Amino acid sequence: MTRTQHQPLNQRLLTRRQVLQRSAVAGGALLAGPAVLAACGNDDEPAPTTTAAPATTAAPATTAAPVSMADISFQLGWLKLVQFGGHFMAEEMGYFEEENVNANFISGGPGIDPIADVASGAALIGDGPVSGILLARAGGAPLVAIGAIFNRSPLSFMSFADNPIRTLQDMVGQTVAVQDRYRTQLESLLEGAGIDPSDVDLVPGTGDPAVLVNGQVDTFQGFSTSQGVALQQQGFELATAHVADLGDPSYSNVFYVTEDTLANRKDELIRWMRADQRGHQYAVNNPEETARIVQDLYGDENGQSIEEATGSALAQVDLIKGHPNGLLWIDEEVFASVEQFLWDSGGIETRVPASEAMTTEILEGI
Repeated sequence: MTRTQHQPLNQRLLTRRQVLQRSAVAGGALLAGPAVLAACGNDDEPAPTTTAAPATTAAPATTAAPVSMADISFQLGWLKLVQFGGHFMAEEMGYFEEENVNANFISGGPGIDPIADVASGAALIGDGPVSGILLARAGGAPLVAIGAIFNRSPLSFMSFADNPIRTLQDMVGQTVAVQDRYRTQLESLLEGAGIDPSDVDLVPGTGDPAVLVNGQVDTFQGFSTSQGVALQQQGFELATAHVADLGDPSYSNVFYVTEDTLANRKDELIRWMRADQRGHQYAVNNPEETARIVQDLYGDENGQSIEEATGSALAQVDLIKGHPNGLLWIDEEVFASVEQFLWDSGGIETRVPASEAMTTEILEGI
């Protein structure tokens, strides 16, 4: 499949930077900080009367200490797809550079465990599901969630429209491919709906839609914004049940760090989060451009066509935004709800207080 032709990435970015540089020279106030803009005042208001202090009493000028470069590695939960487009746009637009952050995003994939990498110090930040963070804490890993890409998870159970599975009750007597890390939570949801999980044929799933296309299962678990979009573009008519529709209010692609990182690198995390939030805002406002750039950079790795990437970028916009506090925000209530699922189903043997498993202090520091 031939990709859409467009301006080369390096040429496009060079032009953007040139424009910014010229704008700064031609109208420095446009790029000035809030203090400088406030000093310009309102031309309609009279200037206040002031008396200049003698030169001998003027306070000496001070220069803020330079901010040291922060090297922050992030272990992605999967390949470099457009679902992570906000990270990559923060890089491409220079937002990390403005915060003096050297951001390094490491590809995920089969056999890569971001939780283990962050817990061991191999990466500073990782991403994963709420349940994964809670299970890790219950097992002794001191992980703390600090934000999330998806305010409403695109994680879904997808089936063909001629045999639709849209509710937990629809799963009874059906073969359901569920990812290993989500099985405990699904069983808890089934039990909460009065359904014996043994009445559902639960089989391991990897997110590969081939098991649905080949008739091996009746529904499979994956991202509606990724596998779902790809199937629809191939002409398949789908019925989609987001986990939120099944009673799981969870987030997806939740960012987490260790307690030690949170305590000792808070300022660096705030700078990183501020840049990343701007990148996600850009991606939400410009999904098609984001898809083109991601595919220019990582299309050979992720194997998606530009059409698939664009469809994903458009489909995920409403799932990313929606929190009243803004992008990337998380709530303690969601973590408490998922923790209760795990406790009720026996997935965890030690209670994990939601207030210890997550914090908004980094987002509040932006």
